[in-house]
Amino acid sequence: MKKTISRRHLIRAGGSLLSSSLIFQNALHAAETPVGPAEVDGSGKTLQDLYQAALKEGGVLTVYAGGDEVTQGFGIKAGFERQFPGLKINIVVDLSKYHDTRIEEELLRKDLKVDVAHLQTLHDFDDWAARDLLLSYKPIGWDQIPAAYKDPQARFTGLFMLTFANSYNKNLVAANNAPRDYSDFLKPEFKSSIIIAYPHDDDAVLYVFDKIIKKYGIDFISKLQANGVQWVRGTQTPRDAVEVGKYAVSTGTSGMFVPVESANTRFVLPSNDPFLTWAQTGAIFKDAKHPAAAKLYMSWMLSLPMQSQPRQFPLRMDVAPLPGFKPLSQYNTSPEDFKAFMRDRARVERLKGLFERLIGPVQGISPLKD
Repeated sequence: MKKTISRRHLIRAGGSLLSSSLIFQNALHAAETPVGPAEVDGSGKTLQDLYQAALKEGGVLTVYAGGDEVTQGFGIKAGFERQFPGLKINIVVDLSKYHDTRIEEELLRKDLKVDVAHLQTLHDFDDWAARDLLLSYKPIGWDQIPAAYKDPQARFTGLFMLTFANSYNKNLVAANNAPRDYSDFLKPEFKSSIIIAYPHDDDAVLYVFDKIIKKYGIDFISKLQANGVQWVRGTQTPRDAVEVGKYAVSTGTSGMFVPVESANTRFVLPSNDPFLTWAQTGAIFKDAKHPAAAKLYMSWMLSLPMQSQPRQFPLRMDVAPLPGFKPLSQYNTSPEDFKAFMRDRARVERLKGLFERLIGPVQGISPLKD
């Protein structure tokens, strides 16, 4: 196993970090795009109505956003405050598994600071709903969200789709040799040029590796190790390292279906193997200090301008797939399967223990502090 290295070491060779969580890239676009008058929430309120209510409420909206790089909140903060002058928002980015424990502490201390949370830990929303901690609210766009991605009682809803698959540096790997299926990572030409987040540090990556060993067997991990893989913390860390050419290929990370031409990284979906897609889910807490601003935020996130230029699969049913791509249902991916995986916490913990045994303990500080 390679030694632990920091994100700073990985990217210092050149270039800036890749743009962060994909929905955040739509924020400035949405700020410049007017919303049609027909876009109303479940109470018949437009964004303008919700905005005026939030202005009267005052204060700073606090959002806990699941992520693994502090920059992932910058775009959405800028877009929200630009579109809604006079309002302030505090986006706190952290790993979802740390946000849910942070929220639990706040609840126990009876000092809830969060207004809205959108996280990868989908099972948390079931738990919070069962404990009657969430506000029932149908934001703008509610009727266009597939039933599989929202609570029937409107206590939580998907806000955007995320896909994890494979990435490669176009300057180091020819397109016709790009790693598609997971077995491609065993090619000798990729030896010592692979970087992947620890499966037992991130439930999404763990899900990917669960699929890998189901198809290829547990010996796949030792073969991957023998081909030289650098394990790191955070799913953006591999993306950044591939972008600047420190490593050639990665899996279990996100990317743009249609890349910016100037970017070095290309993101590819498996040809045959299963891959991960899920709806990053959000909710307003019933005891939120800023419920009006929280409703505005949820409706803004799901409004057509925010959703109309997806970087991956669209969430809203009235938004078409990107050019050259088919509807999500025609790929070997299942958001419902990931939700079931996340709900089975006993199995998730067993898998974490298994991969710690196969790979070794997670090393390194949180990617948000690196």
